[in-house]
Amino acid sequence: MDSSSAEREINRIERELDAKNSPPGKPPVRQGQSGGVGEGPPKNQSMDAVLIGVVLLLGIGATFALGESLTRTQKTQLSAGAVGAAAGLAVGYGVGRLRP
Repeated sequence: MDSSSAEREINRIERELDAKNSPPGKPPVRQGQSGGVGEGPPKNQSMDAVLIGVVLLLGIGATFALGESLTRTQKTQLSAGAVGAAAGLAVGYGVGRLRP
């Protein structure tokens, strides 16, 4: 294959790929989706996992608060960290649900 026919072949393949791509500004439509107006990918419904994480983190915070082998300052720090993580998890999930 000489260079001119190789260039023509590359140009042909590029044209085919460009024809298959959707126009700029529109998200690609996956096969099996209708692509109608107002339809988006289904949101991840993982509220159960978030609630379990929040409950576990709150439980960890309560356990540290009631633990006797830690100093008072350590108990306070660990409890505050676990409660903060639980709040962050809940807020992050809520923001993720509200954003498109």
